[in-house]
Amino acid sequence: MLVNRIKFMGITFVIMMVLCITIKNIYIAGIITFTVVMIGYIAIAYSRSKKRLSILEEQCDPEKFIEATENQRKITGKDKKIDAYLNIDKAAGLILMGEFQEAKDLLLSVDESKLSYKNGTLLPYVINLICCHYELGEIAEGEKLFETRISVLAPINPKLQEAVELLIAERFFFLKRFDESKEKFQDLLIRKISKRKILGIEYRLAQICEISGDSDLAKEKYLEVTKNGNKLWIAEESKKHI
Repeated sequence: MLVNRIKFMGITFVIMMVLCITIKNIYIAGIITFTVVMIGYIAIAYSRSKKRLSILEEQCDPEKFIEATENQRKITGKDKKIDAYLNIDKAAGLILMGEFQEAKDLLLSVDESKLSYKNGTLLPYVINLICCHYELGEIAEGEKLFETRISVLAPINPKLQEAVELLIAERFFFLKRFDESKEKFQDLLIRKISKRKILGIEYRLAQICEISGDSDLAKEKYLEVTKNGNKLWIAEESKKHI
């Protein structure tokens, strides 16, 4: 990581020198250099984040995602806010590996004061924690969080709105309100969502089919999850139902 920082400083120096020679005004050259470098830094950070999330959302590889998250942590150093954000990401990876207790413990260790509603970090934290409670059979704890926190944390963008709707469908499932859960999941399936989310929905629909006695459709859905789920815990779990 030190090599990357040295390269970054070297590029900044070169840009500054070229602009100083071209413009012949050190102050203007400094302003332009700062602007260019900041735009470049933001673009690189966005690209890295998008690529890292793709490992989870499209490749369905939570193990590799956690590894990439830890590598990102090394780059960002000791920034406590970013460290908290990365712990939320790591917990998401653990959830998708089926490590619900470990994910819950990690989330509970996060300093909530480092999160913010405005930048969209607090809502995913709460959603992930609720999911852990539901998966661990701690329905009452999950319901308490849902009723006290979700209602006051309105989504600030379409992605977070989608996450809340997915949580509601999951909530109905764990409350055994299967018809409502199925309706919500099917509504989400007709939208443009990630491969990981599609497979998660198909897994829940397979469970609902199995509960309602439609074993053929359940098997079809379990097969799809097994075939395409890669390292998601639901892929391994689906094999047990086939």
